Amino acid sequence: MPSKYKFDNVKLFYFISFSASFSQGIFSMFAGLYLIDIGYSESISGNILSINTLAVAIGSIISAYLIERIGRKKSFYLSCILISVSMVLMVAFTNLPSIALFVVINGFGLSIRATAEGLFLAENTQPSNRLKAFSHNFVVTFFGFMTASFAGGHLSTFLSDTLMIENTIFYISLISSLFTMLFLFPVSYITENKPAKTRSLSECLKGYAIIKRPDIALYILYYSLTGIGAGMVVPFFSIYLKYSMSLKDASIGSILSFSQFGCIAGGLLLPYLTKNMGRHKTAIICQILSIPFLISIAFPQGIILVYISFFMRNGLMNMATPLNTSIFMDLVEPVERSNFSSLLSLFSSLSRAGGISMGGYIMEHFSYHTPYYFTTLLYISAIGVFIYASKKSNANKTKSGICA
Repeated sequence: MPSKYKFDNVKLFYFISFSASFSQGIFSMFAGLYLIDIGYSESISGNILSINTLAVAIGSIISAYLIERIGRKKSFYLSCILISVSMVLMVAFTNLPSIALFVVINGFGLSIRATAEGLFLAENTQPSNRLKAFSHNFVVTFFGFMTASFAGGHLSTFLSDTLMIENTIFYISLISSLFTMLFLFPVSYITENKPAKTRSLSECLKGYAIIKRPDIALYILYYSLTGIGAGMVVPFFSIYLKYSMSLKDASIGSILSFSQFGCIAGGLLLPYLTKNMGRHKTAIICQILSIPFLISIAFPQGIILVYISFFMRNGLMNMATPLNTSIFMDLVEPVERSNFSSLLSLFSSLSRAGGISMGGYIMEHFSYHTPYYFTTLLYISAIGVFIYASKKSNANKTKSGICA
């Protein structure tokens, strides 16, 4: 592309976030439904979904080194291509080995974006406007999820009911794939900011020693607990709504889309809340307030209350994400950010993969409601760990003479 054009790297990254979240939203909504539609059980569906998350986890370690070696820009190109191609191919087959292969490729593509997110935004912002950038990226990400849920649900109903087309999930995935490929264009305008020093593989691996720090280890434990809890319910939202509440795809898409709008509204409120309460306190309060709405999803209720519960649960719980990311990136030196970002992605994805497998098993052998009770306990435990880690982190900063 012509070099005379100069664009803001952060704003260009928003396009990448929207693209990846749109594709991930389509995958989250239809992958489980596709597997059940072609005859596989909830347990197998859960295992396949957990493989995708496991691939994100393992890929995050590779991605940390890859991003340093080939640069951010080429990494984003690779991420877009892998996500796009795998989206179509994994619903073009019905045998599990082929599906699993393309699910793994999809997970690796997602791992590049997940690992680069905090690192890239931190590199291209000043401390004074970093939280604003993280908040805006959060809003864009969930706008992608919202668009995917709404468009995917209504397109599925239109293709099957109006046009009488079979295998609608394949065509939805194809459209999503082509849409994702369009975002290779804004990626081409990113200005590559090379780090002061490109580390060797051994130096990069040594950077993972930061996990020995007590505050870092506690935050990773927090991510792991929330990952297990989220894995047990979030990937199964569409299955829960369809088979427990007997809703059509259009209604499911509308509910999930509305719940993502809760995240967007929350993201827009974040700068005002943190200005008055601070990052740590805002994150803690939002997570605590989300618990009652999570519990309410598991109880039989009318459609209006389902909309409200999903909206509030998603908005409040996920509002903590940009706050946490900005907090975590400030805990380590710039050269350690790729390692820390990789570790957070690794443990979050590993734990989520475990949660998905457990969630699928529990739904098949007990009920669609049971995993929500386990998730509630895990979230409460995670909030306790986060509070303790925040106190420990602030105490370390005070000892070091650093202002929190």
